[in-house]
Amino acid sequence: MTDSAVHLRRDQYRAMPWRNGAGVSLEIAREPAAGNEFLWRLSLATVATSGPFSNFAGYRRSVTLVDGGGFRLGIGGQEAVVLDSVGATAWFPGGAPTSCALINGLSSDLSLMVREPGEIVSVTRIQSAAALDVPLRAGALKAVFCLTDGAILTHPDSPTASRRARAEIKLAMHDTVLVGPQAAAVSVLPSSSMPADLLLLTWMTASAGQS
Repeated sequence: MTDSAVHLRRDQYRAMPWRNGAGVSLEIAREPAAGNEFLWRLSLATVATSGPFSNFAGYRRSVTLVDGGGFRLGIGGQEAVVLDSVGATAWFPGGAPTSCALINGLSSDLSLMVREPGEIVSVTRIQSAAALDVPLRAGALKAVFCLTDGAILTHPDSPTASRRARAEIKLAMHDTVLVGPQAAAVSVLPSSSMPADLLLLTWMTASAGQS
């Protein structure tokens, strides 16, 4: 990935069947872009029925509710984790037996998987009715996922006004911006009609010698 921001619109996501054949995910981005194996993958899925999650042994995984009534996750026989509000997140090993029970109809979730020994650092919801500078972790990969229409994302450290103008990215609902490892901050500007509502995901990949 380059250090510049890459805007991925929802209609650009690629439909991919689940490993267990029970549904379809919209693959947002992954590295590498093709092949059976990946260092990381970010995807969006609509869960239509209760049932098991696919097995991704060797990966660390986060699942975040982005729409709908939510679900309960039974992970490796432990007490169920309830995701019933937008932004609620569960972290778990990709190889752990995981079952999903819908609470109130269709739900959509954002899934991040990172190959071990890489790690998912954080998944943070950002809500603001005013312009906001958001610090980013240097050296990590980042993605900004938009939960509502109209927020504008910019790089505040662009050296000239013209470059700042070109760096502005207007986000529609469920668009994503990938941000490279050297970026230290982004600025968020809400739309005129509603506050900005975003998810910021941060992760570290295994080095070439570890993968």
